[in-house]
Amino acid sequence: MGDRALRVLLLEDDPNARQVVREAVSVLDRYDMQLQETETLAQCLQALDEQPCDLLLADLVLPDGSGIDAIVHACALPQPPVVLVISSVADEDSVVEAILAGAKGYASKLDPTEEIAHSIAVASQGGSCISPSIAQRLMDLLRKQENLRKPPQGLPVSLTQSERAVLQLAAQGHSYRAISEMTGTRPSTVYTHVRHVYEKLQVSNLAQALFEARRRRLV
Repeated sequence: MGDRALRVLLLEDDPNARQVVREAVSVLDRYDMQLQETETLAQCLQALDEQPCDLLLADLVLPDGSGIDAIVHACALPQPPVVLVISSVADEDSVVEAILAGAKGYASKLDPTEEIAHSIAVASQGGSCISPSIAQRLMDLLRKQENLRKPPQGLPVSLTQSERAVLQLAAQGHSYRAISEMTGTRPSTVYTHVRHVYEKLQVSNLAQALFEARRRRLV
């Protein structure tokens, strides 16, 4: 970027949060930064179109829209800026959506000023930085997704067609006697099927059997 000042555009409607960002920028006295502030999505889009910036610091929740729209707009420019989200919104969906839209980093407004300043410094050099509190949320999300992909623990289980039919009817709330009448079998046969299901799934009641069967995608 040569010797000129780093052009930084801030999108933030909360006066207190704007002051936090100003303080974070002031900490970076070794950087020459020119800070322009906007309070609405419309103001930000206009500023992006009128004069390119090097770094966009974007909140997500705005009075006239979402900061995601600003990120998408900025990243579509001929000379797109690096985008760093600074927001109090830290749920997994919002973080992932912002990153997919083009954000290089994500910081929380609740972080100490020094951490926000560090995130801005990293972003100003084109790097990616996610605050520790938000990184932990992403790690939790990845673990959840990985657990969903893992096969259930234990040996593979298969149910006979009759066992599966009985379990499916039980899942619909039918009594064993009703299941007996619906399947044209004796009640003792239904009980036998249920007992075999319990043994195969290593459970002791119907609720556990239904839970395990659904977890293993058997019903």
